[in-house]
Amino acid sequence: MKTYKRELAVVLLLWLGYIVEVKDVAIIEILVWPVFSFAAAAFGFDQYAKLHTEPTKSADGRGPER
Repeated sequence: MKTYKRELAVVLLLWLGYIVEVKDVAIIEILVWPVFSFAAAAFGFDQYAKLHTEPTKSADGRGPER
């Protein structure tokens, strides 16, 4: 099941870049921490999950030899 958290993080970063160009500094100060926190969590948790997955079973149904 796809959650689209990384895609949403990229869209939020692009949106923040647009806001930086057209809006006031006060709005940017409010939005920068939630956007960067979400993006860091989305990419960081994804990498953590990829590093700490269990090895898959082989074609014959047996797990990895230890």
